[in-house]
Amino acid sequence: MSMTFAPLPLTDDHSYLRGVWARMFGVFIQSAREKEGMTVEQAARLTGTTAQRWLEIEAGTWLPATRQQLHLLAAALDVEWETMASMVLMCRQAWGIQ
Repeated sequence: MSMTFAPLPLTDDHSYLRGVWARMFGVFIQSAREKEGMTVEQAARLTGTTAQRWLEIEAGTWLPATRQQLHLLAAALDVEWETMASMVLMCRQAWGIQ
């Protein structure tokens, strides 16, 4: 069995890598929500946002912009702040931080 891999797209602005890291952050959020047994609607309600916005976070198409938003996510998901901060640090390129 042979496997073919598509080459990564070339980009000067690193938007591709930003998207990859944003999606990784979203997977972390989705996994934490599912671990808690919550629906998207329940999690969104706990953070004071909409289900659509929550889905955007999980898809990596919208990122929390403030520390307060990250604290709300951590509290809603019962994730320790240190864990959330570590995840943000790991995925920092999603926010354009080198």
